Amino acid sequence: MKQELLSQFHRGPTGSGKTLLARTLARVLDVPFSVSDATSFTQAGYVGEDVEMAIQRLLQAANWDPARASSGIVYIDEVDKIARKASSTGIEGSRDVGGEGVQQALLRMMEGSVITVQGKSSGLESAPSAAGEGRSRPGTRGQSPAPPRPDTYNIDTSNVLFILSGAFVGLDTVVKRRVSKGSIGFTATLAPKDDETESGGFLPFFTPNRRLLHNILDLVEPSDLVKYGFIPEFISRLPSITTLAPLTIPDLRRILTEVRGSLVSQYTALFGYSGVEIRFTSAALDQICRKASERGGGARGLRGIMEALLLEPMYEVPGSTVRYVLINEEVVLGKKQAMYWSRGEGPAFWAALASEEQLATRQQL
Repeated sequence: MKQELLSQFHRGPTGSGKTLLARTLARVLDVPFSVSDATSFTQAGYVGEDVEMAIQRLLQAANWDPARASSGIVYIDEVDKIARKASSTGIEGSRDVGGEGVQQALLRMMEGSVITVQGKSSGLESAPSAAGEGRSRPGTRGQSPAPPRPDTYNIDTSNVLFILSGAFVGLDTVVKRRVSKGSIGFTATLAPKDDETESGGFLPFFTPNRRLLHNILDLVEPSDLVKYGFIPEFISRLPSITTLAPLTIPDLRRILTEVRGSLVSQYTALFGYSGVEIRFTSAALDQICRKASERGGGARGLRGIMEALLLEPMYEVPGSTVRYVLINEEVVLGKKQAMYWSRGEGPAFWAALASEEQLATRQQL
C-alpha cells in the first residue's frame, strides 16, 4: 500500500516559530529543505517567479540530486498573500495573476506530479575553456573537462512535503462571523465589532459577559479559508490545518536565556571580548519579555529591545576602565542608566547583583 504525504497548513502570528518548526523537522529527518516567499509568485507568463522556483530551490538544497530532492520539504511562507482579492473596480473579469492564478499553479505541484526545472547554466562553465583554446598550458592536454550538468531535471513531487504558512490577518474576523450568533438576555453572546482589539493586536472571540480562555483560531475550518480568499480545490489539498499560538512571556524568557545561541549568551560573549562582565537581573529579564510581548513581533521583538537597551554600554564600555555592567529592572524601564564598576570593584558588583535578586524574591513572596 502506498503511503501519501499530507501537505500541512500552518497559521500563526509573526515571530511564533513557523519557519523554525519546519526547518527543525527537515534537520531531524535529514532531508533537503527550501524556503520560498509566496509574495513573489505570479502566474506563468507574467513578471515574477513561477511556482516551479520552489522546486528548483529544493534541488539546489539537495546539491542537484533529483532522487534526494524528491523526498524533501518545501516551505512556502506568506501564503495568505495569494488569497483571492476582491476587485476594487468592481469588474469580475479582471485576472488576479498573483492570487488565484498562483493557487491554480500550485494545485498540480501539490497533488504529486513530475516538475521540470532548469539546471545550472552550462554556458558559464564552458566559457573559460573556449577563451583559452589557442594557449593551452603544458600538461593539461590529457585532462578531460568536467562533464556538463544536464539542462533540465525532472522532480517527482509525490513524496515532497509541502508546508504552507502565513499570519492570516483578518481570519479571526471571518471565524467570529460564523461562530457568534446574536441573542438577547443578560448571558447573551454579543457579536463583536470589527475595530475591537485586545492583548497585543488579537481580536477577542466576541464580547461576552464572561471571558473566554481559548483561542478563536483553533476553530478555523476549511469554509473559513474559502471565505478568506482561497479556492476550494486548493484547500482540499491541505487536509492538515494547524494554528500556532502566540508566544507567552515564559516562552520569551526561555528564548532569551535558555536556547542555544540565546541573546543573553550572545551579548555576554560580546562584552567578554573586551574583558567586561555583564549580568541581567531576573526582574530585568522578565521586564524585557513583557515589553516584547506588548510590542508584538514574537521572538523577533527581543532583538530590538536588547539593542536599544545596550546601545550606550556597547559604545561606552569598550576601551574604558569599566569591567562590570549590571542591568536591572529600572534600567529596562528607562528610569536610570546601566550601572558600571571598574577593575578591582568585583565584590561590590556581585554584592549589588545579590541584593537585586533578594529584593526580587521578596517582592514575589
